Amino acid sequence: MAQNTIPTKLSELFSFADQIADGLGLLGVALGMVHNSEALVRADLLAAETAYDLYLQVRAAKLGLTAAQGAADANGRTYLATARNVIASFLGSEWTQVWEPTGFPNQSTALPSTIAERQTLLNSLKLYFTANPTQEVAALNVTAARANTLFNALSDARSAVNTGLVLIGQKMAVRQTTEPALRKRLSDTIAELAMKLSPLDPRWQNFGLNMPGDVSTPDVPDAPILTNAGPGRVFADWADAARALRYHAWKQVVGVDADFINVMTVTDSEAMLQDLPTGATVNVRITAVNDAGQSQPSEASQIVVG
Repeated sequence: MAQNTIPTKLSELFSFADQIADGLGLLGVALGMVHNSEALVRADLLAAETAYDLYLQVRAAKLGLTAAQGAADANGRTYLATARNVIASFLGSEWTQVWEPTGFPNQSTALPSTIAERQTLLNSLKLYFTANPTQEVAALNVTAARANTLFNALSDARSAVNTGLVLIGQKMAVRQTTEPALRKRLSDTIAELAMKLSPLDPRWQNFGLNMPGDVSTPDVPDAPILTNAGPGRVFADWADAARALRYHAWKQVVGVDADFINVMTVTDSEAMLQDLPTGATVNVRITAVNDAGQSQPSEASQIVVG
């Protein structure tokens, strides 16, 4: 018996939902689909797609914010190192109590190891040079004003990163609401269709769905897309095959394996192949399986294992 499994991958989930919505637009009224209309499916789909897009946007923005924080911290490090050398010419290179007003932490003249301590030290040096202007060296840009500028830049950059993290959390929370809502809508729609259509009614296919009574073997999967995922590891990804309940992943190490070897069975349309010989050329193909049997194998994809 063929099943209609809701895809795990978001890209396939959205396409799956769109096909069901198309089917509802074509046949929903005629079938008397009361609880799960095209409009309701499309509303849940739009909410899930929008939430996912916004989540990706704030994640991408965080990369820029993190880079800006790194640049501000690097500028601060450079200043702190130069300022330390300038102060050492007045107070000596070893930490003693006379260094305490500078704000260098841990009774040491070493640069602080954390970004929070470096930010605090920038502010301390602003205060120190304000109180000791004769120790400023304008030619080296070691001044209270420069320390203040760098402190503000680092403070603002860190605040922006923290704000970005909050936004990511907020967008993730919305995703965690809209995606399950869409999945439930699709599950409910399939269940309602089962009350309207017989198991072998060909109109199931108008919704991009399998006929539940179909005992045909699955379609042949597409050739997998292969990506190196670390030493001896290859990630294989492929599109869902119609009527598939599970998949067999097959590998052939060129020059070692005379034929393809079944290395794993998975329920999702992806697999992580492990313990492959580094530097070897490997062919990978996929077969789809259901209770009626196994499909013909996909075309093989090839990769040199990293």
